Amino acid sequence: MIPGSAYGIRVNTLSEGIVLLNKDEFRSALGQFATGVTVITSLDDDGEPHSMTANAFSSICLEPPTIMVCIAHGTHTHGYIEKNGRFGVNILKQEQQELGVYFAKKPEDQTGDVSYHYSESENGVPVLDDSMVFFNCEVVGAHVYGDHTIYVAGVNEMRRNESGAPLMFYASRWYNPAEK
Repeated sequence: MIPGSAYGIRVNTLSEGIVLLNKDEFRSALGQFATGVTVITSLDDDGEPHSMTANAFSSICLEPPTIMVCIAHGTHTHGYIEKNGRFGVNILKQEQQELGVYFAKKPEDQTGDVSYHYSESENGVPVLDDSMVFFNCEVVGAHVYGDHTIYVAGVNEMRRNESGAPLMFYASRWYNPAEK
C-alpha cells in the first residue's frame, strides 16, 4: 500500500525488475505529450521579478483551487519559491513564444531585445502582463523527488485574458495544432 493512499496499488521496486531508462530516450518519449507553456514568476532576493519557463504544471483540484508545479533544484526559481513560499503561474498565448524561449534560458543567458512588462498581484507576486491566464499561488505542500521539488499550491487570485490561443510545446518544439 502506498503511504497515505486508500488504494492497494502495487509499486515495483528495482528488485522486482524495473528497467532503467536512458535519460534522453525518456525525455523524447515524454515529448510526445503536448503541453501548454507557463512562465513561473517569483521575487528574487532584492524583491525584483524573476521568471522561468515551465511546462510541468497541472491542476490538482477545484475545491479548494489547487495546482502543482515541478521545479528543478539548482534553478534560481527553486530558491526563490523556497524562500518566499509563493509564486505566479502565467499561461502563455501563441503570440508569446518569444517570452517562452527567453525565460527558458538561465538569467545570465537572457540577452536580446525581448519586450515584456510586469504588474503586481494582490500580495506582490509578479504578473507577466498579457499572459492568457495568471494564477497567484501560495505553497501548501512540497515533495522532493529526484532533482525536482513538486510544489502543491493554493490559488488565491486568478486573472483571465483569454483572447488568442495557448502556446503549446510538443516533441521538443513549439507547436500550433492549427498549422498541422
